[in-house]
Amino acid sequence: MVKKALNPLKIDFKKCIVEDCLLQIRNEKNLEEPELINVWTIQINAKDSKLLIDFIRSKILDEDGIFLNHIKRIRKVEGPKKMLEVVLCSTEFAQDEAACMSLLTNCGFNYQNLSCENLIPKQGAPTKELAIEWSELYWPLNWCGNPNDQILNEYTFDIDFIREKLAQITSISQEEAKKGNKVPVVTAFVNPCDAEHPIVSTDQRSEVNDLVLDHSIMIGIRKVAEDTKLKESQLTDSTIGTDSTYLCLNFDVYTTHEPCSMCSMALIHSRVKRCIFIRPMSKTGTLRADSGDGYCMHCNNSLNSKFEVFQWIGNDFAPIEIESNLCA
Repeated sequence: MVKKALNPLKIDFKKCIVEDCLLQIRNEKNLEEPELINVWTIQINAKDSKLLIDFIRSKILDEDGIFLNHIKRIRKVEGPKKMLEVVLCSTEFAQDEAACMSLLTNCGFNYQNLSCENLIPKQGAPTKELAIEWSELYWPLNWCGNPNDQILNEYTFDIDFIREKLAQITSISQEEAKKGNKVPVVTAFVNPCDAEHPIVSTDQRSEVNDLVLDHSIMIGIRKVAEDTKLKESQLTDSTIGTDSTYLCLNFDVYTTHEPCSMCSMALIHSRVKRCIFIRPMSKTGTLRADSGDGYCMHCNNSLNSKFEVFQWIGNDFAPIEIESNLCA
């Protein structure tokens, strides 16, 4: 991880703005309410702590899908005996007691009170004060600074490439308007493994042709599916099946207008990595906290997946405005 001071990009960590042109879209209202998850914990004798921590580091840390470096793995247990309670793993990694027990079979130490009743914050607290408060309410936490700073600092931003893609979809949006398209929304899907060949889609909805659901993002996802199917048909039997389970896993999506709820959910189900849009849609958008009903769909804790969102706030691009009550 590059140190913040050495990052070549200009990042305003307080305002969450990159290079004065990309604004990170987050739900500020929910930052003080942690998303809680269940974890497996066990009680051990204090003398066994090193053995267990070594076991966790070697057998669990790299495999557990939930990143838990923001918590302290061990806390003291009230009582006369010198007992410690240790977070073993998330319940996502070991979904039932039998799976958890199998992890411990060959550890070589005695443990008690295997439990999945403890709730801990899934992510670190944004402030030191909240870290102290959550430590008292849930489980002891480490304070290593605002976790969102690390997200911004570690993200890869190829500003020239981003400008190129936004200029491309803006130009197509303007051309669509000239052709008479009343909803000139344009989207580009960029595969990280083939960034130079994005899949570009335009809005094709029409009440006359009963295509009211053919938003540009929905069209784009279908195009990605068709492209994937074509490529798989050209592969040998030995290579088929090597692609990801999710259609757009780790894709970057560039779109002229803030997506509606249908398109945002489609991006979530497709497991995209990041969405960058230009024009906010105050009535029908579902990413900004002040758009629509304030869903902030991309970071909604009630959904099982999330993606990062940025809005281009520079004056470089001007895709065609559409009616405020239209869903993009």
